[in-house]
Amino acid sequence: MAEMYLEMIELFFIVGSLFAIVVGVVLFLKPDMIANWSHIGNKWYSASKWTKPLDVIRETDSFYFKNHLSVGVLMMVVSLIGLFLIVNRLPDTQEVVAAAGSVELGMSLGILIESLKWFLIVTIILGFPMWALLAFSPEKLKNVNKRLNTWVSAGLIMLPLEKMNHGFDNFVLHYHRFFGALFVLGAAFILFKFLG
Repeated sequence: MAEMYLEMIELFFIVGSLFAIVVGVVLFLKPDMIANWSHIGNKWYSASKWTKPLDVIRETDSFYFKNHLSVGVLMMVVSLIGLFLIVNRLPDTQEVVAAAGSVELGMSLGILIESLKWFLIVTIILGFPMWALLAFSPEKLKNVNKRLNTWVSAGLIMLPLEKMNHGFDNFVLHYHRFFGALFVLGAAFILFKFLG
């Protein structure tokens, strides 16, 4: 199992490095082309447009609260099963190091997998009380749910991403040879580590 995770992460870094080489060469030789790509990307990408469906209120509470006991207990059981599988099935750092064959590569990938593992564990543990409230005390969850619906807004969370910040883009384009060389050398180093 650890070998599969290692191969997926290696492939991610190899493809990313090849892309970084292309971007680095273009940035080094034709920074205007990168500026155009950035301009097109800024017009095409809109966090608020993508997250607008998340801000539309959809009435799902009635289903959950009507079937609160069955849904809550089911999700508690699924959470416990998921927690058990994550703790027992995801490889630890020692298994990754043994499967990788290289200590440096194994430690790097092991740390990534271990971080993912702990993120999932903490998320499941923090979600478990919500499912317990749904199952056994739905009225308390309704009060919490009303507050969360007023506090959490995908549009407000994504607002900083919507503000156009060209300062860093202009800085990179001004020193395009340095950053182009940095991209190419960094990507070559990563490829050498994974393929060499």
